[in-house]
Amino acid sequence: MSGASTFAFLDTQDGRAGEAVARTDRRDTGSGGAAPLRGQAPGPHSGTYPGPHSGTEARMNETTRDTRISTILTLLTQRAELQVRLLPAVLGVSGPTVRRDLAAMEERGLIRRSYGRIAAARRSPELPVSLRRSQNTEAKRRIGALASSLVPSRPLTLALSGGSTAGFVARSLAGRSDLTVVTNGLDTATVLTERQAAKVVVTGGTVRPLSNDLVGRPAERTLRSYRFDYAIVGVDGISPVAGFTQYSSDGAEIDRVMLEQATRRIVVADSSKLGQVHRAKVADIDSVHTVVTDSYANTDMVAKLRGTGLDMVLVAIPSSVRPHRRRSS
Repeated sequence: MSGASTFAFLDTQDGRAGEAVARTDRRDTGSGGAAPLRGQAPGPHSGTYPGPHSGTEARMNETTRDTRISTILTLLTQRAELQVRLLPAVLGVSGPTVRRDLAAMEERGLIRRSYGRIAAARRSPELPVSLRRSQNTEAKRRIGALASSLVPSRPLTLALSGGSTAGFVARSLAGRSDLTVVTNGLDTATVLTERQAAKVVVTGGTVRPLSNDLVGRPAERTLRSYRFDYAIVGVDGISPVAGFTQYSSDGAEIDRVMLEQATRRIVVADSSKLGQVHRAKVADIDSVHTVVTDSYANTDMVAKLRGTGLDMVLVAIPSSVRPHRRRSS
């Protein structure tokens, strides 16, 4: 990978945790919160762009550039092009601020600009993790809290992937001194070490800049040297036919190894990922025990996934917070 950084293998553990098998009964999927709701498609009105929450315009007077960029990219998943002249009103910022944002997006290869319009540089691009963190934040926070509650309070060894949703799992697990957590996510490791409670092992490997995680043979070797009680991974797509998928083949391989090495396998994903299929296969649908998602999940898709025997746990999300939806690639 051009311009990539390489990390040496890091493992500071003095002794391996015992390989006690941690098994849990399937959870009552009917107790996961409010009934699933369907997302609504954006309206067809020319020149009017829905904002990121519940179809309202995003009036963000004091937001960061990453949040504004995330909003623009979300709108570009709903429309092929956007008119630049309308963006200041949608974002609640000045024209010069929008132009600077668009210049930064073009430099990062996220958009194409021409004649007062912008379009996505790629169909359904994998977004940088810094932008993904600002999408569906409340859903991811609640998913992370619920997923962490599925890990019993006793000495365990856990594999935890990188990514924005896994980062919220890490926040909820950071105070657990009974855990040894092995991760390929640099951001995940940073969150886990803030409380100085859990024992954290970071795999070696090559940094993947979009996700700020480690991939490659060193990462795989580290993971295969463990037998995990639990694995919790985030994915980009979940389909009853295609299974669990990712944008990146390198990232998919790491997640696959985490799941293969674990006794109990959990996938975390907000409802926008259900029904999505991407190029890199992580695992078949029957190789995972539990999916934790939010209550805006499409009811038909949830029923199909449950029909495969998958344990679907839905966490309730307030009606005022509607997750962003992205089109399939």
